[in-house]
Amino acid sequence: MVSEWAVWSGYQIDVDAFKNFIGVLLGTEDRPKPDKAIDAYVYDYVRWKNHLPRKEAAKSPKIRFHSADPESGRVTHIFFPIRFIPFTSERQFDDPTHPDYPIAHEETEKDKAKLERWLDYINTKHGGEHRITVDQFEFAVMEDLHPLAEWRVF
Repeated sequence: MVSEWAVWSGYQIDVDAFKNFIGVLLGTEDRPKPDKAIDAYVYDYVRWKNHLPRKEAAKSPKIRFHSADPESGRVTHIFFPIRFIPFTSERQFDDPTHPDYPIAHEETEKDKAKLERWLDYINTKHGGEHRITVDQFEFAVMEDLHPLAEWRVF
């Protein structure tokens, strides 16, 4: 039986940078208001992604809330998953001797290339004078639903 959970590797962006990111996607005239809740920005991304042609939508990652500080429970980052491995144990996250640790935690050239292609697409289609850059993103790992159980993920 497949675990309902997975260890996701991908890229995170802090909430303020994500708000600017949405402004680039929507264009300056549609830039979201700074006082909007983060959920509204996530909805804007999902709406944008859902309006893409199927091939282009497949190249744009799904989106997940991510708290860099799990103690507070406050959303501090937005996470864009790139790849996953099935979750088997907490050791996959915190034990460098676990065989899955480097698989999940080490950024690959393929990961970097995916991020760069995606940002190139966004900047070409939507960038104008505003650009989204690779340095606004940080490689990260999180536990979340396995793809077979992710019917409720954006």
